[in-house]
Amino acid sequence: MYRLFSFSRRLPSCAPQVGLALAVLLGGALLAAAPARAADTDELHLDAVERVEITGDAGSLTLNTSTAGPTQAHVSARRSGWFSRWYSSWFFNDCRSKSRLWVEGTVLHVSVSTPPLLEASDCTVDVTATLRPGVNVTIALQAVEAQLDGRFGAIDIDTRAGNVNLRGGMEQASLRATALRAQLDLSQSAPPRAVNFAVGSLDARLDFRPGARVGYRVEAKAALVDSERPNDPAGDTQLVVEGDYVRLVLR
Repeated sequence: MYRLFSFSRRLPSCAPQVGLALAVLLGGALLAAAPARAADTDELHLDAVERVEITGDAGSLTLNTSTAGPTQAHVSARRSGWFSRWYSSWFFNDCRSKSRLWVEGTVLHVSVSTPPLLEASDCTVDVTATLRPGVNVTIALQAVEAQLDGRFGAIDIDTRAGNVNLRGGMEQASLRATALRAQLDLSQSAPPRAVNFAVGSLDARLDFRPGARVGYRVEAKAALVDSERPNDPAGDTQLVVEGDYVRLVLR
């Protein structure tokens, strides 16, 4: 079932905007890259971590949750992009990121710092972590490429340009960006209480499990909503989307 809202002009796809912004801020496509310095996390105790706070410049994130196995976190910088192929032993220059991570109480802090300006175009900062289910996640980066797998608590993302993929579950989410592409696969988990988007240009898809009751409200200059679900104001999940240009798919 398609619904067209406030459609005064042809709806442009925000995919090029997201892609261009990420390419500039993240340093191009994430291609094969030479390893560089990494933060040592051997002394960190992460079993009691209840919240992750990731702040700083631009980064590529991979966050997982698991009830078994060790918890761990790792931050590193690697050379990526088209120019990475020209670096060799004759022209060695590593990605000198000052990114770091530390634990304070029950909070894992990650500070993402991109390399100096002349190196930023072909260096990417990677953050990977495996934590216990139910962890809350706060991300405040200039640009972010994020993959989240598992069961999370509250997710809060604030960025200029982002590409966010989630497979699993969460209690609630708030995502704010200038341009954002998001795919949230919630089909194998209990529905979240609330999902809120405040994005200039948004391209999003949300998959819920069969029988989930979802209510949604979209406020935008131009929006295209493709939904196979009835809009239920009393649903277990309430979705609010505010933006300029919105493409939203609900399954």
